[in-house]
Amino acid sequence: MILQALHGYFERMSADPDSGMPPYGTSMENISFALVLDGDGNLRGIEDLREQEGKKLRPRKIAVPAAATRTSGVKANFCWDKAGYTLGNDKNGAEDNVERFAAFKGLLCSICEDLDDAGFLAIRRFLDSWNPEQAEKHVAAFQNWDDIAASNLVFRLDGTKGFIHNRLPIQKAWLAHCGKTDDAPRVQCLITGEQDVAQARVHTPIKGVAGGQTSGGYIVSYNASAFVSYDKDKADVGEISAFAYTTALNALLTRGSRQKITIGDATIVFWAERTSPAEDFLADLFDPSSQSSQPENTVDHQTAIKLHDLLQAIRSGKHAVDIVPDLDESVHFYVLALAPNAARLSIRFWEVDTVGGLLHKIGRHFRELEIIRQYDNEPEFPPLWLLLRQTATLNKSENISPVLAGGVARAMLTGVQYPQSLLPAVLGRIRAEHAVTYYRAALIKAFLTRNKQLEVPVSLDPARTDRPYLLGRLFAVLEKAQEEAVPGAGATIKDRYLASASANPGQVFHMLLKNAANHTAKLRKDPEKKGMAFHYEAMMQDIIGAFSDLPTTMSSEEQGLFMIGYYHQRKDFFTKKNKEN
Repeated sequence: MILQALHGYFERMSADPDSGMPPYGTSMENISFALVLDGDGNLRGIEDLREQEGKKLRPRKIAVPAAATRTSGVKANFCWDKAGYTLGNDKNGAEDNVERFAAFKGLLCSICEDLDDAGFLAIRRFLDSWNPEQAEKHVAAFQNWDDIAASNLVFRLDGTKGFIHNRLPIQKAWLAHCGKTDDAPRVQCLITGEQDVAQARVHTPIKGVAGGQTSGGYIVSYNASAFVSYDKDKADVGEISAFAYTTALNALLTRGSRQKITIGDATIVFWAERTSPAEDFLADLFDPSSQSSQPENTVDHQTAIKLHDLLQAIRSGKHAVDIVPDLDESVHFYVLALAPNAARLSIRFWEVDTVGGLLHKIGRHFRELEIIRQYDNEPEFPPLWLLLRQTATLNKSENISPVLAGGVARAMLTGVQYPQSLLPAVLGRIRAEHAVTYYRAALIKAFLTRNKQLEVPVSLDPARTDRPYLLGRLFAVLEKAQEEAVPGAGATIKDRYLASASANPGQVFHMLLKNAANHTAKLRKDPEKKGMAFHYEAMMQDIIGAFSDLPTTMSSEEQGLFMIGYYHQRKDFFTKKNKEN
């Protein structure tokens, strides 16, 4: 199913001449320089093809004859390659590249043979006359040798447009070479169902997965008898079909792709079976606040407003088509999460749904996260990466648990339960940092709502009688009384007792209530704060009167509800203060 969906995406994009999807027999590769040759094969210049990206120069993505799969040994590419193949020299010296240079020249001559083309003749004459041992000297006259030695190179014929590998006679020779499948087994393709097609012996490696090998990894590969079934040592995938699905996946994973996101160690790609606006804005759903600071007259700001309206609509259960009229909610949508696994890629999850179904699940995710914000500048729809950072040591992305990140992303996109480790992770960070933030409260609320089927209010609910919720509110009142009685204190009861009060209230609250009596007594002595003392005492009595005893211990779910009650009450204090001011 995965390969078929990718094959369909390749066919869809290939039908669009502006999509940039490389045709059969080619691949998009990082090319940095072009060697400019005259008709006699003399090097006349080196053209820098790199593109400026910030302060760095990065290689340009160019369609070239399909790259050879190099698992081991020497394999040359046709009409382009690294300096070790094209120039016979790189940072390791000419002696280490003798075999590579010979392989590059041999492949070129075997494919083109007696081809009468000026471009081919220029490359062949260049290779015949080129001295790899003098490569650094000759190249240094045009470009920095260290840059050339570490780059992929193509060829250009001086005085003509385009690259030599794009010349029509050379393209025909290459395609004829790719079509030579006489020695390949004939099979029924597992992707298209076609009969008697040449079997793909090696599938193109997949590049662009975060943390994966730079040479790429495989989602289809056999290299040991343990993986063989039905006496087949290779998958029955046709040569053209294998090219299609690998090219499509590599296109989705390319740098700058708007259909790729990275969460933890998982790289997630998504696409629709037909052209859909959902492909454009799904990445923004993972970071909807990225454009919020743009000026109001910019296109980005208008996009942010539209996205905000869309999120509000789907969170409230409305149809997305009300905000995006050209959105077809019946279109099938695919989500594939990949993670590195040595030379292979493991599939974290695979989800097939309609656009409407996917948006409904995302809306449910934001509906369960919804809680009153601590500060007005915090995002109403918190992005996933920002939420996950609240579970990590020092609030750093690199410390996020990969398993937890993948599980939360899957829950958001597929509607399954959140990982069981989510609540302990959030509570652990609260204990360590003594802070119940907006994001942590939102995560706790979402977990309790979906996994435990509890009804958790968005803001303070004075009528709620759950003992853990009331204890959290009580702790917030005790802390507030201390802050008013001892202004400027270096530490409050939150810094010392928040964790123990939520886990073992029966052992902690008796002492906290005794100290609170001292704080309110101090407030009564201050004429300006006398009213505060009576206010806090009344709140304490109302809350304590709603339960009969203090539990010795509380479960993690009860601790989560304690934190929600504490967060709600603290927010209510400051909200009232702001209204009074």
